[in-house]
Amino acid sequence: MAIKRWVLLIAFVVFTTGFARAEELVTTVFNVVESFRTESLLVLSGADGRVFKVPKTEESIARYKRLVGQVVKLSYVASGKDYLITKIEVATDAEVDPSVMDLNHFRYNQLRQFAPTDLQTLENATQIFKSMLNDGDRRRSQCFKRAHMWAFDMWSKLNISSQKIFIFYTQRFIQLEEFEWWFHVAPMVVVNGEEFVMDGTFMTKPITLKAWKDYFIKSENLNCPIIENYNEYKNNQWTKLCYLMKTPMYYFSPINIENRDNKNKDRNHWVLEELQDARRAFKGYLDVYEGLDTGKSTITF
Repeated sequence: MAIKRWVLLIAFVVFTTGFARAEELVTTVFNVVESFRTESLLVLSGADGRVFKVPKTEESIARYKRLVGQVVKLSYVASGKDYLITKIEVATDAEVDPSVMDLNHFRYNQLRQFAPTDLQTLENATQIFKSMLNDGDRRRSQCFKRAHMWAFDMWSKLNISSQKIFIFYTQRFIQLEEFEWWFHVAPMVVVNGEEFVMDGTFMTKPITLKAWKDYFIKSENLNCPIIENYNEYKNNQWTKLCYLMKTPMYYFSPINIENRDNKNKDRNHWVLEELQDARRAFKGYLDVYEGLDTGKSTITF
């Protein structure tokens, strides 16, 4: 019944507006929300901020929620203050304007391109380093959780896009050294084209990538190759002692990298549940990161 009423409504709108043609828009689907007031599904447009409407059915809910974060071409007609969708489909590459971008960084967006922010001067990096939360206790919290919150703080408070730097220790190294970790990670920033690691637990200032590597491998002479794919580490446990990998700030733990390289699950967004868990690395996290609380039970990774 809901669909029939919508078909009649759209037909009436087109008729009363002088057989007006439907307008077209290429946009990102920022979100999809079920209306509590009408039998409508509200489709939030990332390109222009408008809210479009379609009839709410089980089928439309499933279909439109699959489109969240994607770039679509939609046709619509205007009815007073309402914009009624008559057709929607995933946009082709030729139809996409790269400037069309949504603002929801908690959902994957195929248009979002990651590029680390260049802080220009080491003084800027040092000031940021000093402002980082530094009450993380490495005896009770994991490095990847501290690193995630430092990266999130730089992004959410200072609009700085950082990288993560992972050092992976091979089985050979762990056996030789009886080492207690198999990886370590910290945020990394760019300063006038050079990379500096922001490891607030072990360092007192930003340091170069080489100095960071030397500290954690306990040698200036051992080489840790920089790899692009997780399998280069996973499948080569006896040829090297360690490997380095750079990732965008959104990657939480090694499983995310492995999923990217083996299951095509890219990351260009934050995941709320991961942040809720990672914030536990710092004292007073419920007050400091109140905005991350949804009232739901926190998933522990």
